[in-house]
Amino acid sequence: MLSASVAVHSKRTNHKSSGAKYTARYLLVLEAAARQFADKGYRVATTKDIADSLGVRQGSLYYYIKSKESALEQICVVAMEGYVDFSKEILVSKRPTVEKIAELVFRHLKTLEERPGFYKVFLSHRHELATEARQALGRQIREYESNVEAILRQGVKRKELRADRDYQLVTLAILGMCNAVATWWGKRSSAPIQLMADEFAGLALEGLRADKHAAK
Repeated sequence: MLSASVAVHSKRTNHKSSGAKYTARYLLVLEAAARQFADKGYRVATTKDIADSLGVRQGSLYYYIKSKESALEQICVVAMEGYVDFSKEILVSKRPTVEKIAELVFRHLKTLEERPGFYKVFLSHRHELATEARQALGRQIREYESNVEAILRQGVKRKELRADRDYQLVTLAILGMCNAVATWWGKRSSAPIQLMADEFAGLALEGLRADKHAAK
């Protein structure tokens, strides 16, 4: 699915080419940049590498991205896009906390399937963004983490989750477990996203559910 931010950027970049053809090509360029950054490293990869991988001249690339710095920024924006919104949706829903956590983990991991290169670059190279872009992204990350922690604390209030846990640490543990998938998925395991989400959510809930704690 085409990122809304990509579509907006393409319209701002060239008013005459704001249609589907331009935005599709722009996304292909970003995907090529993400592959080069993921494979070679952001510092080593060049715009020439990106152009060569697409079979175009380096000069043609600047029609879509002005620099590898701007490409990295947009890759990170696309990778992070949607996380704050879906975590808010899950937070305000009336579903049981167990289902909320399972849905959260699934939607977090789904990015791997949709944009694997973007996801890897986001995790490995976002610290190399310019200060303003890095800070803006950091605010989104913190908001997402806050929403995840709120979902967990909501479960405590409903007496569905244990009250004797540090839910800031639990939040970081769950997200860390999900993010680590980028380092081995497709290499050591190619398990379907849904299966991974079910396993991860099950692991987290095993030590969090109030009924499990009460049974002991």
